[in-house]
Amino acid sequence: MKIQNQVLFIQPMKMIHYSLVATYVSVFAAVVAPRLLKASDARSLNPISSAMASDDTLLAQAAAASSDQPAGKAPKVNVDQNGVILKGYDAVAYIKQKRAVKGDPKFSSKYGGATYYFASAKDKAIFDKSPAKYVPQYGAYCANGMTKKEVNDIDPNVFFVYHGKLYLCQTKQAGEHFYSDPDANIKKADANWELYQLPHNPGFRREFGS
Repeated sequence: MKIQNQVLFIQPMKMIHYSLVATYVSVFAAVVAPRLLKASDARSLNPISSAMASDDTLLAQAAAASSDQPAGKAPKVNVDQNGVILKGYDAVAYIKQKRAVKGDPKFSSKYGGATYYFASAKDKAIFDKSPAKYVPQYGAYCANGMTKKEVNDIDPNVFFVYHGKLYLCQTKQAGEHFYSDPDANIKKADANWELYQLPHNPGFRREFGS
């Protein structure tokens, strides 16, 4: 009989224990589950934040793509502290006279973000009529350096007029190398110079509507 009573006593305890467990589970589900839902479904419940995160990713990718351009991208023109290009030499004289002639500040013109000096009022007038015809290639940076994606300074006395265009180089050796195969070197330098023009990444421009 004692055994029977013990059995009868134990069974209700088990039922109470199971009932408590069931209660705890129900409370846990009611309290914790919504929190889990908020954490896991945050993006789907907030589409604006999700879209902004996606845009941030695109911006980061575009910035990484733009880093493919040469490091330390230079200005479009090689000028001194006063904004003067060609070390103050006459751009027209290079083309017309095939020689380097020092310009005079009293005969000056501004074009393409640079100030040009000329040796005479006549040369200034010629330039002002058709400036694009006389500007140096690659912004007056070394033509030979540009074949290697480098923006190097120039020696105004090392120059080359080819098909009516002015090319300058940093040293005599650089000039000789560039002039040894002008067509191939100009093609290469032209392509590299495009990398220095903004914006240079068509994918970036397409993505952001520019």
